Amino acid sequence: MRLRKIIKMGQAVVVLVFFIGIMCPAPVAQASWLDRIKDIYQLPSNVEQIQKDYEATKQQLEDQKNKLTDAVEQSKAIEERLQSQNETLKKDNEQLQERIKAMEQVALDKDKRNRKIMYMIITAAALIIGYFMFGRVFRFIVWRRQKRGLR
Repeated sequence: MRLRKIIKMGQAVVVLVFFIGIMCPAPVAQASWLDRIKDIYQLPSNVEQIQKDYEATKQQLEDQKNKLTDAVEQSKAIEERLQSQNETLKKDNEQLQERIKAMEQVALDKDKRNRKIMYMIITAAALIIGYFMFGRVFRFIVWRRQKRGLR
């Protein structure tokens, strides 16, 4: 029961504070006519300062724009130079590829020629050995026939 009384009293205080706040607004600050005249005379100096700042900012923007333009031109020049180098390197690469193919073909032809020469040498050696062997066998056969014929 006591708690209810405290809650009702608290609500009443809150409502009272609210009504007092509505009835008594905060005082509005007003500038005097002297302050207004001072502001009017200070306005041109402020405008001049703002205009100087504007001109300085505009000049900085123009400088940045020129720097950016120069950077873009340099980038384009570098890109063109790199493209040119790339094309040159591609041509050099193609020439090197052709040289490699030619050298591989020369190596294959050389191997083929060496095999033919080796086969010819082996064949010539076999023919010479065969000639001597055939001569020996032929002599042996003739010698045996002669020996039979003498008996």
